[in-house]
Amino acid sequence: MIEILTWVSIIAGGILILMLLLSLIGGLDIDVDADIGPTDADSAGTGGLGIIKGVLTFISVTSWVIKILLATQKSPTMAIGIGIVSGIAALLLLNYLAVTLLKNDSNVNYSMDDALFQSGTVYLKIPGGENTGIVHVTIKGAKREMKAKSFDGKGIETGSAVDVMDIDGEYAVVKLTDK
Repeated sequence: MIEILTWVSIIAGGILILMLLLSLIGGLDIDVDADIGPTDADSAGTGGLGIIKGVLTFISVTSWVIKILLATQKSPTMAIGIGIVSGIAALLLLNYLAVTLLKNDSNVNYSMDDALFQSGTVYLKIPGGENTGIVHVTIKGAKREMKAKSFDGKGIETGSAVDVMDIDGEYAVVKLTDK
């Protein structure tokens, strides 16, 4: 019995490690999507551990714990019960860690409208009239570089604090920040 549990846990753990290496090296994500009722739940994309990864984790941890408990002369019933609880705990822990890590995932896409009424700094001088320069504006937590025109047609020097008042096509229309 102990030898069978050893092989089960080694094979399940080996497949998990192989899947990890394939995802790290080649970007390959082997997983299964689950249809749950009227909604489509992608177990990998929604923070779930994934069906295959979850089952392999459960099998590997459960079989290792049962093997260790049987080797220390515990009763088979107690060993199986503690093994199943340990497998579920490992699965829940890994799922929690995956969800926690995916909370840091953010949408890096932005539109020019996201810059409206944001503050920024002139990076490349904006000459007077219809001439353009470049400003740095923080959008969604990242500093973005945008082409800019002056709101009132006056020149704005490099390093000046500005506010984005409007968007004109591909240009941010900025004015000096009121002090």
